[in-house]
Amino acid sequence: NVDYSHVEKKVTELLSRDTTLSIHYGELISKQFFDNLAVEINETLQETGLLPLTQLSREVSLPVSTLTKELVPRVGDLISGTYDKKTDTLFTTAFVERQAAKLRGACSGATRPVHLGKIMEAHGITASLGHSCVKDMIKEGRLQGQLQGHSTNPVFIPKLYTAAQNQWADSFYKQNGYITFDMMHNKGIDNPQSVVSRFDNSLVLSSGCVSKSVVTGTQSIVEEAIATDFYIELIDWMFDWCTEDDESKVLELVLANSETETYRILPSKAVISINLLNQLLSSFDGKIAEQVKSDAVDPKILSCLKKFDSASAIVAESKPAKKAKGGKKGKKGKARDDGDEEYVAPKPVLSPTYLSVQQIEDEVKVLKFFIDNEPKEETTLPEISELLKKQLDSKYCAALDEEVRKKTMKSSKTQQKADEETINSLYNTVLLCEKGLKVFEDAVRSQIEKHILKTLCLDLTKATFTKLAEEHDCPFQGDNMKLDSIVAYLPKNAKPFATSIITSVTSGTNVQEFIESYTELTDPQYTQLLVKKLDKKKERNMVFAQKQSLLEQLKTEENSANLLNMACNLIFIKQHSTLLHVPGRCTSAVVKHISRDFTGPQ
Repeated sequence: NVDYSHVEKKVTELLSRDTTLSIHYGELISKQFFDNLAVEINETLQETGLLPLTQLSREVSLPVSTLTKELVPRVGDLISGTYDKKTDTLFTTAFVERQAAKLRGACSGATRPVHLGKIMEAHGITASLGHSCVKDMIKEGRLQGQLQGHSTNPVFIPKLYTAAQNQWADSFYKQNGYITFDMMHNKGIDNPQSVVSRFDNSLVLSSGCVSKSVVTGTQSIVEEAIATDFYIELIDWMFDWCTEDDESKVLELVLANSETETYRILPSKAVISINLLNQLLSSFDGKIAEQVKSDAVDPKILSCLKKFDSASAIVAESKPAKKAKGGKKGKKGKARDDGDEEYVAPKPVLSPTYLSVQQIEDEVKVLKFFIDNEPKEETTLPEISELLKKQLDSKYCAALDEEVRKKTMKSSKTQQKADEETINSLYNTVLLCEKGLKVFEDAVRSQIEKHILKTLCLDLTKATFTKLAEEHDCPFQGDNMKLDSIVAYLPKNAKPFATSIITSVTSGTNVQEFIESYTELTDPQYTQLLVKKLDKKKERNMVFAQKQSLLEQLKTEENSANLLNMACNLIFIKQHSTLLHVPGRCTSAVVKHISRDFTGPQ
């Protein structure tokens, strides 16, 4: 009948004086007790081979946590064995070796992946003990293979099986030049990326791996189709196991050595030669000519006809917006000059179309070429027809425009005026492009001048010579190879200028020399043509019209090269208020020049 507080006080005094004592759940226990218990446990353990602490807890009426705290430090000293922390179980070394021997026997005889869970269950081996045994044996080299999966039901993969998988993958890749990840997964290879990383000279895709020598072989097939004016569909050469991204990657690699001007890629990734497209376009020439003859007198067609004139010709026909009475005021209240007026750009007009995509397809598929070489894919012909439509519409409109021009020319005076407008437009364009040359370095300027001479200047020369030929009864018809045929018909003093012009457009390198000779040749004493000099007002109008024309084209243009060219022209116009006419090879120099005015990362 002693009060518990007195007992607790005395126990505290005992614990402070004797470190061999400890209290567990209200019981005062000495170190000797646990030593004796360890000896008894060791005797039992040596007989049974294993002893769960949960069983021992019930026998000695102590929680597992207490037994773990007191007995685990005695393992290896008073207790001969090992302790499994996951299962709170004691094992003898002999027991562990017997279980390991069972597992080694089962795993050594395996030729395929083995789930160890059933084996351990059949032999009464705990999952954690079995997992650690197999892991140790693999580490020590006593067992050849590897473990995968969770420790409760690990999978043992024999080295023999892995070697067989690798041998199969190597053999298949060597024989076929490719291997897919799905194939390897079906063969039980869980990490196919590590397998293909061993292959030399290979292209790894998201769905498999292909030898670059195979890609080179397909490259020659595609290049041959382009070189022989043919087309090739994806089904003819692409691997059927590739994803869409893989197809794009392989196609890009296959076409790496082909010039982009020699082929077009259809939406289905079929590749068609530009020459074949041109042949298909030419097959419509006769039908377009017949159609144009009837459409040129159709009021409905004529009402929607869009004129395909140059930007300068559009400016010549446009009229300025009327200025408010008294004029607009600029900065500081000063009235602006008339030259500051902006012109109202004409609204875009929809051009008439030739045939629908379906009609073009119907015409194309009956051509002998496609009868002999019928596409395998249903989408190929519609895609080719879609590609042809824009160019056919352009050819049709150009032919229709030309036919309408012929029918609407009512007098030589009207013709004379139209010719003068065309020639003045070309002449002023040359002047503006020559003005833009001054901003480039000598090497680039020389290339651009040659390009202007062989394009704009040549067109101007042919148009002017044609008019001079009419005035001097010369049979000249605008042929590039017979430019000098007109010289003999010109007045004696005009001949040197004509010869100089011919030299400039055939082998010249200086646009200014051409302009000087052209100005002399078109002097009123030699021709009835009225070639007007470019004033500031007309210059601004031409530049403005060209800018508006480019902006309209940007809305519908999809070709990346054309888009880059248009963007460069627009920026150049903004920076220098003049026109630009450069060959494609000088685009990089133009980009470099116009980039100087931009701030920030280039």
